[in-house]
Amino acid sequence: MKRSITTILLCGFVFACFGQITIDSTNQKTNPILYFEGIVGYAGGNLSGFTLGGELNFQHKNDLFTVRIQNHSDADTKFLAFFPFNLLFSKVNIDEYSLLYGKRFVDNNKSYSISAGLSNNIKHERINENNEHYWTNERYIGFPFELNIKWFKEKKERFRVLYGTIPVGKETSFGRSIGFKLYGNVAKTSYIGIALNIGLGWHKKYKI
Repeated sequence: MKRSITTILLCGFVFACFGQITIDSTNQKTNPILYFEGIVGYAGGNLSGFTLGGELNFQHKNDLFTVRIQNHSDADTKFLAFFPFNLLFSKVNIDEYSLLYGKRFVDNNKSYSISAGLSNNIKHERINENNEHYWTNERYIGFPFELNIKWFKEKKERFRVLYGTIPVGKETSFGRSIGFKLYGNVAKTSYIGIALNIGLGWHKKYKI
């Protein structure tokens, strides 16, 4: 779980640095559709609880390719059931590493997408016996899916820092997004949920 969260934070940091370089560039003739998203959600099913994760997305024409890393933990904890502290005390949590393919369609300042793929899942379960506890790990394959709707800027603008209040640099195609995701995984331990997405990157092709 710690490794997953560290990977997500590193991806976000790289995107932030890369985006700042793009803001200052005057030679860029076209932009790719490439963006990172942070995920916070809640899912039910064989394991009901909170989800924390991140995605790296690349779009070519209408084809969408996604790398998804997330942790899904049970909400029934003995100590705290309030996200994100339950990640520290949960009895069961699942690390999911997924590759997805789908279709994405852009309409001015919003987009719609649907994707499905294959995942490697690691289920961690805490077992209590004789006043002692230990963790068991189980690996299995799953079939992840997701449907997305998100909003972003309609045209090139100056990038804004400090919660979008202060514009810096020149007009750029790099920017933020916000949206909602219906996500899930069909596997030995299945779940389906709804999440809030916050993105950073290039969300569509912008006119020069």
